[in-house]
Amino acid sequence: MGSVAHMMKLLVFGVTGFIGFRAARQLVGDGHEVYGFLRGKSEVKLEGLAGVVRGDLLDPRSVEDAVRTLKPEGVLFAAGERYPSGRVDSVYLELMQRSRVEGTRNALEAIVKLGLDTCFVSVSGALAYKHHEAYKGEIRATLSREVDEIDGSTWFGDTLLKWEGVIQSYVNRGVNASILRLGAVYGWGGVWKERFFEPMLRHSRTFVPGNGKISVSFVHVDDVARAISYIYKRCSPGEVYNVVDDEPVELRVFLEEAAKTFGAPPPIYVPLILARISFGAAYKLIAPSFTLSQAVSNEKIKKLGFEFRYPTYREGLQQVKREAEREIQDKQVAQT
Repeated sequence: MGSVAHMMKLLVFGVTGFIGFRAARQLVGDGHEVYGFLRGKSEVKLEGLAGVVRGDLLDPRSVEDAVRTLKPEGVLFAAGERYPSGRVDSVYLELMQRSRVEGTRNALEAIVKLGLDTCFVSVSGALAYKHHEAYKGEIRATLSREVDEIDGSTWFGDTLLKWEGVIQSYVNRGVNASILRLGAVYGWGGVWKERFFEPMLRHSRTFVPGNGKISVSFVHVDDVARAISYIYKRCSPGEVYNVVDDEPVELRVFLEEAAKTFGAPPPIYVPLILARISFGAAYKLIAPSFTLSQAVSNEKIKKLGFEFRYPTYREGLQQVKREAEREIQDKQVAQT
């Protein structure tokens, strides 16, 4: 399918989340008519949002009612339970997986049942490929690409296989659905802000599981939002795109550059055995992020014409600092 020549009515699942909110804001800014799907009593403050619908992501009828009400031309699925701030149990991990897998199924089933010609875009993850890149500074081997196999031996990889499997099954039924596999998404928000950037802004020392000597493909959250908006202009059923920046980097280098940017002391690296004790069941969730190298290619989406505003972590971290400083200034003005 070619470029979409008109602005679209879009429904965003996960509009209150780190990625979903930024994406909705970008889509509003690009002129789309954007609605958010909200659960429970949650609220969202986003200038230009056309409206909200409420429901239960895990209730098929509830999701169908929302889709029937709006009849959206496009749906963005960026929902899921928030990453925990402390210890969690296996029940919570199961809920995190269900929110992604069953929530996606409910949204796609509603589209099919109502006979809508809807462009469905889902975020997914790019850091679970079975082939791991041995990326050291300027020494490059083959980067993981969209055609490479996902490693289902980890909790994250198993979730991605089930999640993307649902989407592919509906593509086979004629739904126009695309997948964006995201790298480690950072910015002034989400888990990176809570666990690293905010403490660094206070000039505090942070603690990192493992030795930090793994390769990671990062991507700034605003580039994720821009990529999502870009894909809606080029909806193509069954396509999968990695959304990562140009330069995989050692986790240690990224975090130490972040500390330097915020004027904080360098992180302390904690042996994994201690991290396992500290995180409990959540260790299954966070361990791959700190122990498995994942360097990923963005060639496919760049060939589509997409350009990254923050091609490396260096430019991205400077933006994070500027946004943090603006937030502080705004709070100071509000208090005067």
